[in-house]
Amino acid sequence: MSKDYYEILGVSRDASQDEIKKAYKKLAKKYHPDVSQEENAEQQFKDISEAANVLLDEEKRRQYDTYGSSGGPQGFGGGGFGGGGFDPRDFGINLDDIFEQFGFGGFGGGMGSGFSGQRSSRDTRVYQEIVIDLEDVYFGSEKDITISRDEECSTCEGAGAKDPNDVKTCGTCNGQGMVIETQRSILGAIRTQRPCPTCSGQGTVINNPCSQCKGDGTTKQKETISIQIPKGIESGVTLKVSGKGSYNPDTKAYGDLYVGIKVRKHKEYEVEGPDLYRSLEINFIQAILGDEMSIEHFDKTLNVKIPQGTQSGTILRLKDKGLPIFNNSGHGDLYIRVSVSIPTKVTNKQKEILLEYAKTLKDKSLVNRIKKMFK
Repeated sequence: MSKDYYEILGVSRDASQDEIKKAYKKLAKKYHPDVSQEENAEQQFKDISEAANVLLDEEKRRQYDTYGSSGGPQGFGGGGFGGGGFDPRDFGINLDDIFEQFGFGGFGGGMGSGFSGQRSSRDTRVYQEIVIDLEDVYFGSEKDITISRDEECSTCEGAGAKDPNDVKTCGTCNGQGMVIETQRSILGAIRTQRPCPTCSGQGTVINNPCSQCKGDGTTKQKETISIQIPKGIESGVTLKVSGKGSYNPDTKAYGDLYVGIKVRKHKEYEVEGPDLYRSLEINFIQAILGDEMSIEHFDKTLNVKIPQGTQSGTILRLKDKGLPIFNNSGHGDLYIRVSVSIPTKVTNKQKEILLEYAKTLKDKSLVNRIKKMFK
């Protein structure tokens, strides 16, 4: 085995295809001869491409693992990236992000003949945030929101021109929206694609723009729409409303509206997912003897049983009394944090009763201290 392809790429012999791809992309970025300052960058780049060409092809990798050969060198083949050499795109590897960092617009040229221009596209998504109350989460609701979006120009019906015949195919890019520049390197020709400077990537030019939209094909409009708030929705969830985004004259279609949900802090409840937490204050008599109390909970009244000897800080669980679980039929739980209130003032009668109680504890020192305090 003249070359250890696994060692060249820095992967183990049982590495997955994804691991090999990641290793290749990392090394290709490091050793690309046009930008690399590494010694022998060109040879290193050829070696890692040859290794990737073999290890990413299942049949070649099988032969290599078995016989130490994949049937002959399959690297650059003397023809740069072309001429039957290694093309990363054949293995689902997109090196455009690497070449963009080098100042190139794409991995074209000698990489093959499948290059084609691509018109620039509009972002037709519209984003809006809405703040709702916890009651909306518990019951579900319907909210009206006002959005601003690009709508089809009513004057030119999205054409961007007074007369549809005024819209012509761009002569610079031939309607592609992109222009191609070729740069020569030691590896062959690298073709760079950029938005057409004449039509700004649209592929068309307008001789007499519409006076209403100034040739854009859209006008900014405000619209009030109703949003359905599902039960159990949580802060951070984004709702998608199809067809309520901005208009794209190229596709003659509207994009989508994305509504981010934020739940307003509640004065009584704390929220953790579908679970609710609230505090309940009881007096020390209730804590000692136990009790049953009623609390208002959204649209209902709940009975809360206080066990005898409840300590301050005790948490009581009411199963299935929390919020509805988002996209589920169940409910979370309601947790009651109990705090015991100690009176700051007592009457003489209450003092006598407490003293009698203290005597039952058979703690003479405690009784003596209480008597001195009363005196």
